[in-house]
Amino acid sequence: MLCAVGCGGSDGGPSSGTEAAGAAGQSAAAGSAGQSAAGGASGSGAGGASAGTGGLAGGASGASSDADVDKAFAWLTGRFDSSEQAAANPTYFAIQLETCPVAAPGLGERVLYVEQARMDLLDSPYRQRLYVVEAGEGPEVISRVFELATPASWIGACGESEPRGVTPDDVTERAGCAVHLTRSGLDGFVGGTQGTECESSLNGASYATSEVSLSAADLESWDRGFDADGAQVWGATAGPYRFIRQ
Repeated sequence: MLCAVGCGGSDGGPSSGTEAAGAAGQSAAAGSAGQSAAGGASGSGAGGASAGTGGLAGGASGASSDADVDKAFAWLTGRFDSSEQAAANPTYFAIQLETCPVAAPGLGERVLYVEQARMDLLDSPYRQRLYVVEAGEGPEVISRVFELATPASWIGACGESEPRGVTPDDVTERAGCAVHLTRSGLDGFVGGTQGTECESSLNGASYATSEVSLSAADLESWDRGFDADGAQVWGATAGPYRFIRQ
């Protein structure tokens, strides 16, 4: 979702696998260690995967409570990294994911600024977003995804002493990229994007998908891009990135 959760993004980022080694530049690296904000591990399974995300998010009944939304927001907030995973499996990059609340009454009560970067390039994040976390239909908690009009001016915002303010004029929503989460037992949330409406053009992609698993201790995110034929063209192929809370 991140995206995250998130996830929720189609701009890609460092991927697992050898394709990232030849990528030209941080933002152009194929694949994503994102939150968002998807499908099977191969391109042929992409269609079923994005549709299956809805099933993954299912299994709960009733409406989401304020307590669920507050808990998801709290668990999405903080600093995470994938250094442990990268040390165990060098096909994954060491990525830092940092999120912090912002003041955005025109967008919602629970809004996060999200910054992702390779840990050796923290001053050059490859993804910056706002996530608006709110109650959805039925049992869902939704993380809506917004792009910033001036992302460069936000680099390092989570290290500031006071939350930044933002208005609806400062952002653009990424339609179709929202991450839909539902409770998984007492200690987690699972979910992802729905369908193929989250547009992506990275590496010839047509759309992006994201699967997310969230707990108090960590966040797993599997962001991938697929072309119009359902073949995967960016993103990790071996499984999700695992971000441990620091």
